[in-house]
Parts: sequence; structure tokens; C-alpha cells
Amino acid sequence: MQADRQEHFDIAVVGGGSAGVAAAVSAARLGAKVVLVERYGFLGGAATNALIMTYDGFLYRRDEPEWAVGGIGRELLDRLAGFGSRVEPVLSPNRNWVLPFNTESAKAALDDLVLEAGVAVRLHALLIDVRCGNERIESLIIADHLGRLEIVAGAFVDASGEGDLSELARVPMAFVEQPRYAASLCARIAGVPADVVVDRALLSRIGAAVPENERRATLRADGGFVLRLPENGDLWWMGVDVLTDGLSSNSLSDGEQKCRATAWAFIRQLRRIPGCERATLVGTGVQLGVRETRHPLARHMISEAEALVGCRVSNPVARAAWQLERHDTPGKPTVAFIGGEGFYDIPADSIRAEFIENLWLAGRTVGADRAAFSSLRVMGTAFATGQAAGAAAALALQGRSDYPALRATLIDQGAIL
Repeated sequence: MQADRQEHFDIAVVGGGSAGVAAAVSAARLGAKVVLVERYGFLGGAATNALIMTYDGFLYRRDEPEWAVGGIGRELLDRLAGFGSRVEPVLSPNRNWVLPFNTESAKAALDDLVLEAGVAVRLHALLIDVRCGNERIESLIIADHLGRLEIVAGAFVDASGEGDLSELARVPMAFVEQPRYAASLCARIAGVPADVVVDRALLSRIGAAVPENERRATLRADGGFVLRLPENGDLWWMGVDVLTDGLSSNSLSDGEQKCRATAWAFIRQLRRIPGCERATLVGTGVQLGVRETRHPLARHMISEAEALVGCRVSNPVARAAWQLERHDTPGKPTVAFIGGEGFYDIPADSIRAEFIENLWLAGRTVGADRAAFSSLRVMGTAFATGQAAGAAAALALQGRSDYPALRATLIDQGAIL
């Protein structure tokens, strides 16, 4: 596939979510010339495109909030305050510490973070092809409204979530035949007075009142997850699940439409609650919150057993502290908690793609079996694995591929290992 234009960089990062931003900033701060490719018109990934308004995985599951992720992720949280978004740990009904935030604040803070680091950002850019040779990626082909652009680079980071870069580079995929975890629709609801106590019991009762013929997707029987946004008192609610392959336009179209219809059916029942007659849906994500699609093969695939015992390793690049949270059945998530010290190490080989020498993995593409993946996929952990992948890629271009150099760099960047 011929390109109309060509650009040259040291490192190309695909995907502008938590992992991709952290990878790009980490590499740029090490002197690399970095480009960050994102299909939407803003950064943030699921935080902004799926309206997931809590950062999970930053803190251990303990009685008091303690940080498991530092570095660039923590820096982003601090920057949000400058946009009027208070980011303070909140204890969820599952006794996990989560960090509510404002999505518009996140978009602006992420812009500032990458631009100050000197990262070249290519928004509205869709990856469509990859050129490879001798077990290395040579360049990417991206498409925008002007045509095709070839990006030539020495190293690459797949932070696409769906493993698009790895797929095009022909990295083998694990668990291809497995059904994927359910996706969720996140919604912002206005018009619910502050004196109305909105908890799972109320949400469950409202959901149960939705007629069967209006349930095109699954309403969680327990009501799902809800919190009041600190800035304006709106509700953020995640309680609609649907099965989708997360990749094809056919499956995604079906899932999106079913979830929207079901969310509005829920709103109609919510309006029957005294005081909530003017409740309305004021926002959903520009896409579903897709949890799982492809699993690129890494040089080490973290196992469920390793995660459950809180495995420590000699070459960690990040810590995963979020519970193993599987969504095999829509509306019925299952949870298993991490043993040991309440976290497990992500080893350096889990962010290295198998068979492609200059490809690093970050966020949802990190190497793991499906159970361990259900823990490390969350955004807090994605910041940590992204930072590690970006640093590793930059150091490799400098001829410093040894683990001690990577560890020292990550610690210097504020990472927790």
C-alpha cells in the first residue's frame, strides 16, 4: 500500500489512551523523537472515549489508600486539579479505591502532558497497514482525510487496546477462539436531586421495572456501579452490559445500539421515582467500554496462578493491584482477589512482543492469560505498563537494553517497582 506522505521518528506509539500517553511521554523524556497515533480527536482512551469516569488500579485494595502506581500516571492526576477536577480516592461498594475525574479535564491535561514532553500527536489517524522485514517493524501506514501517511521509526509501542499494531505485524494471538468479556455502556445522568439516595438497591429496583421487550442489552441485576460526580452532582452509572467481539463494525454497531436503547429504557423508569421526573441522559461514550479483544503473544504471559498469589519477579516493570475481574457473562462479573502483598509484578518480558524485535506492548496488549488480563487491563495499571514500554523502547534505541538500566530509568521517572 503506497503512502502519499512520509514522516520519520525514533518511536511510534499507536493508541492515545492511558498506556499510549505514558509510553510516549516516557520515551520523549529520554530524548527520543516520538509520534503518538490516535484514531479519535482527543487522548485518554477508555477514560474519554467510553466515558469511564474513574481511574482504577492506582491504589492497593487496603483499608487506607496506598499508591501502587506512580510516575506519569500520578503526574496526570495532579495536573487534573489545574482544570478544576478534584481527584481524591473514593472507596467503592466493592471496597476498592477508585479515582473519579472529569473527562473534559482529562482531555486537556493529557494534551498538555504530551505537548510539554515534545511528543508529535497525530489525532484523527487510523492505522491501516504495517511494513515489516527481518522480524522488525519498519513503518506504519495511517489514514486521515488527506490520504495515507507512512511513519518510519526505529521502535514501536502497541497501546491500541485491540492489538491492531500487533495484528498487522503478524504477532501470533493467544486465546483467539475464546468468547470475549462483556462490554459496558457508561452513562452520565442529570436531574436526580441530591436528596435522592442513589445506591445499588434503588438501581436494582429501577432496572427490574424495565419491561422485558425494552431490554435489548443486559441490565445488571445488582444495579451496577454508580457515584455522584463531585463537581456538579450528576450521576455516573455503569450498569448496561452486552456481548461484542469489539472489533467488527457489525458487532460493535449492534452492541452500541442495544446498549443505548436499554439505557433510555432505564431512564424512563428512573423518572418514576419521586423527585426524578426530570432525570435525563446527558452523556454516553463515543464508543462502548470494550474490555477485551485480541491478546498478542508476549515473551512471558502472566498466568492466573501468578496473579492470584501476588507473584514477585526479579525484573518487574510495574505493579498490578486491581482484582481479577472477569466479565464472561453480561451483567454477572466475577471477582478474585490478589494474595501476597495485594499486588503482583509485571515482568519485563510481558511488555515485549514475541517474534518482533522492536515492538513493545502496553495497557491491554500486555502479555497475560485471560484471567490475569482481567486484572491488569485497568487504566491505572495501563499508565504503569505504558511508561515501562516507552522507556524500554527508548533505551533499546540507545543500545541500553539491559534490565538494570530500565529499572533505574523507571525509578528515576517516579515509577513504583
